[in-house]
Amino acid sequence: MLVEMRTYSLKPGTVAEYVKLYEEKGSRVHREILGNLIGYFTTEIGDINQVVHLWGYTSFEDRQERRGILAANEEWRAFLKAAQPYFVTQETKLLRGTSFSPIK
Repeated sequence: MLVEMRTYSLKPGTVAEYVKLYEEKGSRVHREILGNLIGYFTTEIGDINQVVHLWGYTSFEDRQERRGILAANEEWRAFLKAAQPYFVTQETKLLRGTSFSPIK
């Protein structure tokens, strides 16, 4: 399994507002197209004002295909337009589990 970890830093004080927007306008289509949501988190200590989400894919090609479908989806594009003002930075990592990891 390939795990994608996305970390978005948001403007200070906007995390709750962004999470509400995502839950109401983005979550359903995101989950339908990407499929395997492992977790969606907000930070409490350290670099605050962040949301972190983890998505599982069977392969890099599976990820590319699903992300392409998502990028072309009009409902998703409308959500991104509404969400854009919240974002400061984005970091994306692709993770592969080790032989002893519970998630492989």
